Amino acid sequence: MYKAVGYYSQNEYMVGKTVAEVMRLLQKKYPTPRYGIKSFKSSANNFYAEALKIVDESEMDMQYSK
Repeated sequence: MYKAVGYYSQNEYMVGKTVAEVMRLLQKKYPTPRYGIKSFKSSANNFYAEALKIVDESEMDMQYSK
């Protein structure tokens, strides 16, 4: 089980079985603004309310551990 958690506030944004599922849910809830390719420089850089981190709740996946 994976969670997208706020880096500073520790608020839980999304929960999913895989990292890919969490990312898909985040993309649905917070879609990327669509502008023209020329206005890319003026687009907003902040898609989410704060910086997010993906946390492995089950601690069974050792992909990100050192």
